[in-house]
Amino acid sequence: MEKLILPYVIDKTLKENEFNPQLIYRSLLKETSISEENASKVTEQVVRTIISISKIVKIITAPTIREITNSVLLQFGLEIERSEYTRIGFPVYDLKILISNKAYYEGGIDTKIAGHVKREYYNVLDITKRLKKLKEDNDK
Repeated sequence: MEKLILPYVIDKTLKENEFNPQLIYRSLLKETSISEENASKVTEQVVRTIISISKIVKIITAPTIREITNSVLLQFGLEIERSEYTRIGFPVYDLKILISNKAYYEGGIDTKIAGHVKREYYNVLDITKRLKKLKEDNDK
């Protein structure tokens, strides 16, 4: 039987770390309203997904793990938790265009980026609130 090897995870400091499923589990519990049971199930499925792609994906990043986790949260019908766990920011292409654009932004590019992230944050809060209300209404 062939031994399955998990790829190293590149963190935000570009340091290679061994894959640790407990980091996903603890992160879900810390950042969302997920139950311990569901956090365990989601973590297990994320690990399975990473194992299944480990032969073709040689480098995996922490943001990639979060994307996979968000996908699994949706597969389990955990929309509220997915909204709570979302990552806020820009797609690389959009940020590249924004930075390379020679147009003047009042307050500078950093202010433009910060304003976008702040608006997106408040949008996510609003969406999460709506999802919770829908769930409450459906539970009645």
